[in-house]
Amino acid sequence: MKLNEFLPGWLNSFLYFTLACSSIVFVEPSPYDVLLMILIALMLKKMIPFSMELPAPMLLLIIFITCNLASLYFAKDPVHGLSYSVITFYLVLTWICIGSVVSIYKEKALETIFNGYVIAAMAAAVIGLGSFFNLLPFSDLFMWSGRIKSMFKDPNVFGPFVIPAALFLLLKIEMVTGREKVKVWMFISFIVLSLAVSLSFSRAAWGHLVVALFIYFMFFKGNINKRIGIIILLILSSLPILYFVMASTDLVDLFHERLGYQEYDNTRFDKQKESLEAALTHPLGVGSGQSEMMFNHSTHSLYVRILTENGFLGFISFIGFVGMSMLTCFRNIRKTEGVYQGYFVVILASIIGLLFNSFFIDTLHWRHFWLLLALPWCTVDSILKQEGGVYESHTIHYKNG
Repeated sequence: MKLNEFLPGWLNSFLYFTLACSSIVFVEPSPYDVLLMILIALMLKKMIPFSMELPAPMLLLIIFITCNLASLYFAKDPVHGLSYSVITFYLVLTWICIGSVVSIYKEKALETIFNGYVIAAMAAAVIGLGSFFNLLPFSDLFMWSGRIKSMFKDPNVFGPFVIPAALFLLLKIEMVTGREKVKVWMFISFIVLSLAVSLSFSRAAWGHLVVALFIYFMFFKGNINKRIGIIILLILSSLPILYFVMASTDLVDLFHERLGYQEYDNTRFDKQKESLEAALTHPLGVGSGQSEMMFNHSTHSLYVRILTENGFLGFISFIGFVGMSMLTCFRNIRKTEGVYQGYFVVILASIIGLLFNSFFIDTLHWRHFWLLLALPWCTVDSILKQEGGVYESHTIHYKNG
């Protein structure tokens, strides 16, 4: 494979449009699903190259899918279990497709994916905030008991979805030089996305954002003076928002309610305990998608669900796959500098934030989770200097005119 492999124009546009549609998920299948299935079909017809550079993670995913199917033998409702496994298998195919694209087309594909993702996140955030403040028609369609859900089915999915886009914009703010107006719009967009996460009133999303920002600032070593300036601007920009929140009794009450211990938390923890006990007595799993059937309640934990439903081998293979993806991302961070190092830091921070979120919510069927897990497999050899150094570009430059 040649260095700086050219991303075909039609694929660039198609990939961008696919990601730009990824926040429209209140219908099944979503536009994102339809477009990705087309990409998968094109890959099967060899119109998009299939990367053979992912054998280890693919082996772990094959084991995981095998455990999914084998566990159906013990399922209380095999038909529902098979339907659940089919969705999981489809998401694995999306990982293979996106992973192949970024492995072959490398930084070109990463840029396209991130740019399209930001459009999707901004559209979801603007619609959500517009509905929250009753500025749009049919606002109730995009709300959930006073919480923003936008074009998602649940506020707990909407909030985490926009976080990777917020991190990406933060990276661009730190790296862009030459156009102050561009930086201002990026900063405003970052504030919009952060506010949208806050008004989703998802406790897991709040923690997700804090964890992701911590990882971002810990691993990405930007210009210290510029970073201090950004933090000061963020604080100053937050003051009017805090004033607005404190002036609204309803918002204060909702924040206070969401920050406190919820009545259903007892049920959640009881069901998780019951699920773990079932996992010990069913080491091969109780069957994919069977938690709601067996316990009359979701496990509200990715880890508990996989361990209970797919057994110990399924759990180990999936965690191994995620761990391998994170390790690959960390290695890419160490091999690169500048904006492309920032890309991998954003990816790593987003994945770790999602893994934190997964302690409280079942994220296995979140589309953007599998998307993020595919991005670390962008091989960085072609974006390094041929003499073995690090990537030349340390900033993004916009030419005037």
